Amino acid sequence: MTTTQKYETYTVAAGQDLTPESCLFHAISLAGLIVASTSRAAGVLISKGASGEQVTYVREGVAKVMAGGTVTTLGYPLTITTSGWFIAASSGGAQVGRALVAAASGDLLSAAVDFNHISAWPGV
Repeated sequence: MTTTQKYETYTVAAGQDLTPESCLFHAISLAGLIVASTSRAAGVLISKGASGEQVTYVREGVAKVMAGGTVTTLGYPLTITTSGWFIAASSGGAQVGRALVAAASGDLLSAAVDFNHISAWPGV
């Protein structure tokens, strides 16, 4: 079960066609492009739009994201991979949030996201 709760949203002009359903809940940049890593990520896309139109993204809060791999542990740090999918972060890697539910690859999952301060998950 995924839930969306209180979150902070912003808008940006889409830099590519973001009308396909498959773009929703993926990581997006300030240039309005689906991103493949945390380095350019601004938030999670939550609305659709053609290139040049305004789209909305979540910058911080509890939001739905698309899992690009299996996430088995609640609270596990998440990072971004190819085509804006969210996966479990590796030790020392950048993280953009934490999984609030377990999910299989391709599932929609609830996550506490924070793109204001992208940090590295320290090795243990």
